[in-house]
Amino acid sequence: MATRQRVARSICSFFAQQQSTAFTGQHAAGALISAAQQSAFAAYHHQAAPLLLRTAVAAFSRSLTTSAPSYNSSLSSLLREEVDYEKKNYMRPDQVSGGPPAPFKLAESPGDTLLTLSRTYKNEEISIDLHVNNQPSPPYQGEEVVDEEGITTVAFNVSVLKDGKMLVFECESDGSSVNINHVSLEPKEGLTSESMYSGPVFDELDDSLQRNFSTFLEERGITAELGEYLRFLIYDKEQREYQTWLSEVEKFVSK
Repeated sequence: MATRQRVARSICSFFAQQQSTAFTGQHAAGALISAAQQSAFAAYHHQAAPLLLRTAVAAFSRSLTTSAPSYNSSLSSLLREEVDYEKKNYMRPDQVSGGPPAPFKLAESPGDTLLTLSRTYKNEEISIDLHVNNQPSPPYQGEEVVDEEGITTVAFNVSVLKDGKMLVFECESDGSSVNINHVSLEPKEGLTSESMYSGPVFDELDDSLQRNFSTFLEERGITAELGEYLRFLIYDKEQREYQTWLSEVEKFVSK
């Protein structure tokens, strides 16, 4: 995650260099650079370097058409350096190298942020869905992320399907336990209206009910061990997709 901070700082520096050369005295370019620097500052604190890179590419395409080749070359070089750095330093975490805890099976597609694990349990179909783009914000201490090797908490949904209905659990795990945030009973196709009742506030349920819902999940393999696997799985997926994204953007701006 610290790489995202380095990318943001590098691109902010790149724009600043352009401000002192070819863009000197041009009001429109100055506004572009100011916006890029502000975006870089935000990315630096929120780990959003990919968004900053998209903003930079779009801005160059719209505003620098007359001198695009030289500037695109500089941006392309920066992107290529980041691609090389990411690939050189990428290591698949040991926690995910052996696959998901049995008997779950993992399904994913390149370029898609959705990860799905599935299994059967008696007459039930169990599925776990989690998205790279739908995770809790990581905690910070100053300028660094607390956990350098994986996200601190992973968010995921567990669906238990039988008889045309699903019991859906919204969960989080820090690798040491699984916490349930919400439980809803839905049709197989999901809720068809936002006004449909989706269940009570989970924390307001009787303590014994909360404990038994947790036991219900544990019996189906939704354990702390699985939570630890998911925590590193989502981190690894983000790293792999980020490398692909950098490569594709570098190809785009280098043409």
